[in-house]
Amino acid sequence: MKTKILFAALLLLGGLDQLRAATNTLASGAFSVVSAAVASAAPGDTIILPPGTNTWTGTLQLSGITLQGSGSDRTVIVDESPAVGNGQALIQVSTTPSALSRITQLQIKVGVINKYPFQNYTGDIIVYGSSPRLRIDHCVFAWLTGKPIHIGSQVNGLIDHCSFLMKEMANAIIVDGDGFGDVSWSTPYQAGSSNALYMEDNYIFSAVNFCAVDISNGGRAVFRHNTLVGAYFNTHGAETSQRNRSARYVEVYANNFSWGGGQQYNNFYTMCDLRGGSAVIFSNTAVGYWSTASLNYYRATDNDTGFLPWFGATGLRGWDSNGPALLTGTASVTSNALVVAGANWTVNQWAGCTVYNPNSQLCGMVIANSANTMQFLTSRRAWLQITFTAGSPFELHKVYPMLDQPGMGQSDPLSGDSPTPVWLHETSDPMYVWGNSLSVMYQVPTTIPSRAGTLYPNIKEGRDYFNDVPKPGYSPFIYPHPFTLTDNTTNQPPVVPPTTNAPPTNSIFVDPPHNPQTKPYP
Repeated sequence: MKTKILFAALLLLGGLDQLRAATNTLASGAFSVVSAAVASAAPGDTIILPPGTNTWTGTLQLSGITLQGSGSDRTVIVDESPAVGNGQALIQVSTTPSALSRITQLQIKVGVINKYPFQNYTGDIIVYGSSPRLRIDHCVFAWLTGKPIHIGSQVNGLIDHCSFLMKEMANAIIVDGDGFGDVSWSTPYQAGSSNALYMEDNYIFSAVNFCAVDISNGGRAVFRHNTLVGAYFNTHGAETSQRNRSARYVEVYANNFSWGGGQQYNNFYTMCDLRGGSAVIFSNTAVGYWSTASLNYYRATDNDTGFLPWFGATGLRGWDSNGPALLTGTASVTSNALVVAGANWTVNQWAGCTVYNPNSQLCGMVIANSANTMQFLTSRRAWLQITFTAGSPFELHKVYPMLDQPGMGQSDPLSGDSPTPVWLHETSDPMYVWGNSLSVMYQVPTTIPSRAGTLYPNIKEGRDYFNDVPKPGYSPFIYPHPFTLTDNTTNQPPVVPPTTNAPPTNSIFVDPPHNPQTKPYP
């Protein structure tokens, strides 16, 4: 009810904006002309760019204004922003409660200065603000080598009916929560509400097969009714080499995923790579994927100093719920396994526990044990794989839950740049996966069970995630999004320009993975 009242108020404000607003149709799309027009506009005004191609090198500041082209195939902005540092935005949006900030009916395409190998990590459009009054729609982003749209703080607006033609290691949309993500994690979240960034009715094509969307820093996002070719959905966990938290919550439904564009034996390991938080995934159709969702948690196997400040879940790190030491001792032989002569353990007695080697400061998760030998889950980097030399000390702990791992929800508050490690008492918030259609490409598409899965013993089905079970009490938010109801364009499908760079035939993910952990790490 609160969500409906909120959007009724927003729509009423939108109607009042249109009554008060002025429209300024420009004679030129040059950056200096557009920038001057935007600077002199009032909240609610619309700036219309004429047909034509213009090169921009500066950053346009936009707040409470509609920037409207004459069609995504007619108004073209060439990105020639400086290729320095993490890149420079062409448009920076600061949302405001006084009026909708909107970008519509134009195209942004890659230039020469910042073409690959340079990557714009800042984003061509970067968005900040606390107001949800944001819409980016009916735009084309052509062959950009960074992030076409970067939500730099949790702006709960709408991105719809856009086309993204991606190449190299470029994501189409990045969604970050506020700050480090602490507020999002310490706040209750209502599934199926407006309290998320919505992405719907978009087309995303990746010429080199990469993740289309990436959520992190406590981000909350809903991804629905989109079409993806050569791409997958991704969230980051607590392994970003920064203070940032994991993604908080995502909904992925009613999308069409195609990995290899119908090519035989061209398949990827998963439709959704999820590394933390909670999710609902349902009613998607995917061709060319081995699983609906792969649930991963790199801190469980990697005590990586790059994971500052979280590091690995060693059993001694204060960020996790650590049990007492269940076993200590020394290794009998030099090996990648832990061998303790005469131990006389029960088979798989220690499966799911964490072993720490204080000499190497590496940790590993036990996947099986015999009477005297423990085997460990493979780390994602070879130099982080736990090993032992004869005489190496070790200790073993039960570590669950781990900070922000898949299946976790609301936590205690946290703040500051360098907080003291402490367990945040995260609550259980399982992922739910149901009603999806999944096929792999052999000579023809072949239907396989549509399920989520994991290799990580700390993530358990029936506790941290559920297959073929709808989320109790859940219902999706209204579709189409209410921001489309005051539209002055027709919500036709996104423009799909001809793709001169077809998906490569030599994708490295062409066969069933012999090691399902093999994956890119965006």
